[in-house]
Amino acid sequence: MILAFLDAAARVLAYGVGAAIFLNGLDELWVDANYFLRPSRRRRGDTVSVAGLRAVPMKRIAILVPAWHEADVIEEMLASNVLGVDYDPKRFDIFCGTYPNDLATQARVDAAAVYAPNVHKVVVPHDGPTSKADCLNSVYRAVVQHEHERGRRFDILLLHDAEDVIHPLSLRLYSALIPPNDFVQTPVFSLPLPTRRLVSGTYIDEFAEHHLKDMFVREAIGGIVPSAGVGTAFARDALEEIASSAALSPFNAESLTEDYEIGLRFRLAGKRMHFAYYALPGAAAHRGNVIATREFFPSKLRASIRQRSRWILGIALQTWAQLGWRGPPAVLYCLWRDRKALFTNTLQLLAYALVAYVAVRWCLAPGAALERYRLAAHDTILGWLLATNLGIALWRAAMKARFVERLYGPWQALLSVPRLVVGNVIAIVAMLRAVAQFARHRITGQPLRWLKTAHTFPRSPAAEPLMAPQRRSHV
Repeated sequence: MILAFLDAAARVLAYGVGAAIFLNGLDELWVDANYFLRPSRRRRGDTVSVAGLRAVPMKRIAILVPAWHEADVIEEMLASNVLGVDYDPKRFDIFCGTYPNDLATQARVDAAAVYAPNVHKVVVPHDGPTSKADCLNSVYRAVVQHEHERGRRFDILLLHDAEDVIHPLSLRLYSALIPPNDFVQTPVFSLPLPTRRLVSGTYIDEFAEHHLKDMFVREAIGGIVPSAGVGTAFARDALEEIASSAALSPFNAESLTEDYEIGLRFRLAGKRMHFAYYALPGAAAHRGNVIATREFFPSKLRASIRQRSRWILGIALQTWAQLGWRGPPAVLYCLWRDRKALFTNTLQLLAYALVAYVAVRWCLAPGAALERYRLAAHDTILGWLLATNLGIALWRAAMKARFVERLYGPWQALLSVPRLVVGNVIAIVAMLRAVAQFARHRITGQPLRWLKTAHTFPRSPAAEPLMAPQRRSHV
């Protein structure tokens, strides 16, 4: 009797979950169709030559880098990128935000500033951690003060993080695109990884598909081109317009995903936004041909869950609560896609629960009953629904593998299929953690803090001769 009741309940749940997953699958198929219906040349990325970029007059660029407990990577990042970018060092400055109670990071920024005069340390006026946005606001005010002291303005403000490898030609690309654009986002990809890295490999899969397909579709339909927080360039006047209404604080200090929110605010303000997917001439897009920011993402399960829970908390919960639903239909559609992780991850959790129930049911069923039990017969509506969802899931896996292959080759593409399960588990746990954190924040009123993850930066032999004397002087 109890078993019959549980079987009936499982089938009812399967109908609801299956129907919801089917509708979400249609949403994903619509994006895929929109992508494939666009001109093939644009889908592969516009081509730009090195000579063409070097012919563009170099605008003055300020790079804003927030840093909290980044002593292990910040000097290497500053040195490598100052040396690595193909840009006149007199035409760009890096402003690195630090905290009074993080002397180790301050020391490493000071060391970089000795051999790189265009590196400037900014100290936030209060102890950390606060939020990344709060740190960025202090850095922005330091940029404004620097402009007043030097009597010259920057043309472009650029966001980067302490773990970023900046493409050598990206600053020249921003100079070419701003103006006419007010906001430019270049792609962000994972650095190449060993195939055994399952957790960090999920970032390969997700960023490859998102920045080779989804961002392109978003711009094409007139939706939101969200800031990734790195590789995001703003026209100086446009960001000042946003900041002037917020007392020189363009970034929402209460938000954990200030980068996403500033992109939304630019779109709602009618600013011209552009996703800059440009490749150098030659072979396909992989092996560094795309002008993009690259970095290492978390390789530990706990760190990945914490990072993704911050993304869900900031994008799907905080921004929803603070800005609601507004904008033209294309923007509303993009908001739905950004916030639906709350629902899709819940659906995945329920789907895995159904799979577990069926597995237990089979294991506990005696002999002949093992063969008789089925959640749904093939000729029923539920059977057809589950079969259709399986087909959509296989298509989705093939699409993800296709974009991974373009950037990382066939082996990583094959591994993207089993990594789907790893990514789903991380997403489900991150969603539950984000909801719990947000509920605690709303109930207690306690502010949400900057929960950063430990970062890794690739070794740069070219920067080592500059850094070695400074390291010895700080021992």
